[in-house]
Amino acid sequence: MSTLAERAEQELNAILAQYAAGEAEVVRAFFARPRSRDELADMVRRQMGREVFCVGWLERAVRQGRELERTVDRHAFVELLEQIADELRHYALLADLVEWLLGRQLTAEEAREYEVYAVYDPDVPLERQYNPRLPEANAMIDLLRELRARYPTAFTDAVMRLTEGGGGGAFQEASGLAGDEFRERFARAMGRIVEDEIEHGPLRVRGFVQQWIRDEADLALAKELLRTFMAQHLRVRNEIYGSPLSAE
Repeated sequence: MSTLAERAEQELNAILAQYAAGEAEVVRAFFARPRSRDELADMVRRQMGREVFCVGWLERAVRQGRELERTVDRHAFVELLEQIADELRHYALLADLVEWLLGRQLTAEEAREYEVYAVYDPDVPLERQYNPRLPEANAMIDLLRELRARYPTAFTDAVMRLTEGGGGGAFQEASGLAGDEFRERFARAMGRIVEDEIEHGPLRVRGFVQQWIRDEADLALAKELLRTFMAQHLRVRNEIYGSPLSAE
């Protein structure tokens, strides 16, 4: 008979895998028919918007840097800096790809047209976190606010961190694209991103279980929150790709 920890890992990973498969289907549906240059550029810029928002965390990093070794743990600070660097590296990879595709440099407005917070940040004014062009991304922020208010914040945030990258399904699917130069360049960029996103999300499951799952009630809440987050994340992914899948 498996222990609670073993079962928790299996069940949480199964939820991630289910929704990761849905995100992979979004990518397949998008590339199932020919796309214009503008459609491709728009899709990539939408993904850029979910990477570049981390530039706003530099303000937090400055504040935390002042409190390093006082109220800020050194390892947590390093993790914050590494995540900012990862996300902005992804943004730069994608921006370079769009500029190759369009054959010109992006304006600042084009590069950041779809900027939207991927997570709720209580330290940032709410209006700065939304983007009127991205209703599903905005709905994710509202969902996170609601659940953080309803359930223990630290627990809810820890579950949310498991969902980063949506389980990696979209990135993994895109990293296998081939057939023309755009797909191959996009695949290389996605391959780099998937390495980071899987580390950010699914590979954290074991550590999450060890830290947070003490009994059946903890596991039940973690599964409920994970399903809720991942379902909305799938809607966000569909929005990034121009909604190739229906709501059903």
